[in-house]
Parts: sequence; C-alpha cells; structure tokens
Amino acid sequence: MASIKGIVIPAAWDQNGKIISLAIATDDEQEYLIETRQIFTKLKSLLREEVVVTGTIRQTEKNKIIEVKSYSRRQENMPKI
Repeated sequence: MASIKGIVIPAAWDQNGKIISLAIATDDEQEYLIETRQIFTKLKSLLREEVVVTGTIRQTEKNKIIEVKSYSRRQENMPKI
C-alpha cells in the first residue's frame, strides 16, 4: 500500500465531453490514473481539490495506476506530506 497526495483531475472524456476517467496529479508532476470504479463518483465530486489517496500502485508501459482503497480531502491545516 502506498499513499499519494495530489489534485483530482479529469483524465479522459467521452465524445460528448463527459468525464469518464480521473487521475491524481502530484506536486512532482506525476499522474496516477484512478482504477477503482466504485470510488469514481465520490472522487469526481472532489474535482480540482487536493486529496490523499491510499492504495495499490502499478506501472504499465504508459501509465501509473492506483487502485484506491481509501481517500481523504486534504485540509488546509494539515501538514503537507
């Protein structure tokens, strides 16, 4: 399990412009695609907000993918990790 901190961003859209995939963009300019479909709607509500996600990370040829097990919105008074 690993934890990453970043901003929830759209990663893909359908032909009508609807967001169909999300990613976490980190401070070090890495992007982690969100694999867990069950959490998609909840994370979509946090679009452009900073979160901390915990899960299993795997690397493909083109992408880093995280299967999210838990997440939380980063509060302003929380220390950066």
